[in-house]
Amino acid sequence: MNDFEIIRRQLADRLASFNALTIEPERIPQAAVALILREQSGAAEALIIKRAEREGDPWSGNLALPGGRAQTDDRDLLATAARETLEEIGVDLLGGGEFIGQLPLIAPRNPRLPQIEITPLVAIAPPESSLQFSHEVSTAFWVSVAQLKREGRSGEYKRQFGGVLQKWPAYPTEQGLIWGITERILTNFLDLLDEQ
Repeated sequence: MNDFEIIRRQLADRLASFNALTIEPERIPQAAVALILREQSGAAEALIIKRAEREGDPWSGNLALPGGRAQTDDRDLLATAARETLEEIGVDLLGGGEFIGQLPLIAPRNPRLPQIEITPLVAIAPPESSLQFSHEVSTAFWVSVAQLKREGRSGEYKRQFGGVLQKWPAYPTEQGLIWGITERILTNFLDLLDEQ
């Protein structure tokens, strides 16, 4: 059994089944993101996008997961994650891909960010998926799950806010640091996996 199959088996046992996927706009704004995995030479890789630089976008330029806000015509948050993934990177998770479970809900901790509840869903990429970026995404790349697990949050993202230097733990990649909400989602995901 290769590493990807071991990870997939662990996730099948440990991911939460799909619950609380109902869209409730009157309660809180909601979003859904997809942590997409693929097998590459027997190993598991996760897809990370780089958001385009856009005025007024609080997550502009960040490394992130595909996804976004729920819309009124989305059936549920799984449909939100699938629609946003298709729109942002051209990957059809409902046409050949597979959603396999759900990670804990997450929300921004920074009061300067929009208050929103984010549902992270784990999915397997369709075979032979090619990426086609919308205006919201500048690029995307696959990162080794084993590397993320091995190196951990060994990076540190620093940013100046109102004259105060703030720091966040981060996963280092060749394309930059994964920090903030995406770091928290990846940490919840990696905590489910045993050392290989």
